[in-house]
Amino acid sequence: MSADLIFPLRGSRSGVVRLICAWLMAVMLVVSGARPAHAGSPIAVVAAEAVWGDIARQVGGADVAVSSILTNPATDPHAFEASPMDGRRLGAARIVIANGGGYDGWLDRLMEGGGNAGRPVVLNVAALVGWRDGDNAHFWYDLAMVRAVATAFAADCGAILPDRRAAVQERLQQFLDALGPLQQRIDRLRARYHGVPVAASEPIFGLMTRQIGLTMHDGDFQRAVMNGTDPGPSEVAGFERDLTERRVRMLILNEQTTGPATDRLEQLAQGAGIPVLHVGESLPPGMRYQDWIAGMLDRLDQALAHAPPGGPT
Repeated sequence: MSADLIFPLRGSRSGVVRLICAWLMAVMLVVSGARPAHAGSPIAVVAAEAVWGDIARQVGGADVAVSSILTNPATDPHAFEASPMDGRRLGAARIVIANGGGYDGWLDRLMEGGGNAGRPVVLNVAALVGWRDGDNAHFWYDLAMVRAVATAFAADCGAILPDRRAAVQERLQQFLDALGPLQQRIDRLRARYHGVPVAASEPIFGLMTRQIGLTMHDGDFQRAVMNGTDPGPSEVAGFERDLTERRVRMLILNEQTTGPATDRLEQLAQGAGIPVLHVGESLPPGMRYQDWIAGMLDRLDQALAHAPPGGPT
């Protein structure tokens, strides 16, 4: 190492003073970053996805300081690459919310290399809801799973700030009550559309269509897409026949993963007069979870209400 690096500004008292001050500031930053939050401090929460961050913010209120990593709806979550800044945020977190289920594997790698000495509480949604390999990992489209996540998060907050447990539980109940109208919408849609055949390019919305009771076609095509492989010729041909022969009454597409294949499906659906429902994987900025889901349910209702009569089955 160069002597100039060890003794910068040699012979200059002001240089030595600046060096000592810089060193003291660095030590203070390290110490303050390692110090656990006191009872009055908000809990630092990092959510891998904005949807979980919003739910944490609603339940935690002023008792949490939430930061979400995946916040851009235009980003394909499966192609996301975390940055060093994301790693630093995780290093300061007291609670980390991960979707799990292979959806955000980048978070596991980031935490392994982050070296968070405080060992944050990790709320892994997949583990919480009993996910198994091959299951759908878009958990926010299942209200029962969302309730479980919100309840578990409230318990984690209460364990860290016991004096704020009652306030957190009150906000938890407010959030759970806000899901009531969504459940009522789902129940009405199920009564109206149970058994109606639909198709989707991938299983992003599968947990919601299951709650509504829609009959999903072209499962092999969707599983191939989910597993990162190209659907076979027979799967593609079968999907296209479902559209051109009006065997399904709605096509569901992921608005965040488009390409020539999905463009062709959309064109075939439009040519047959079949409505297309675009859904996303990321909560739009500034929107609450319950409003986001309500909007999709409204669009689904409108699409099926105006869908043409089905063809052969």
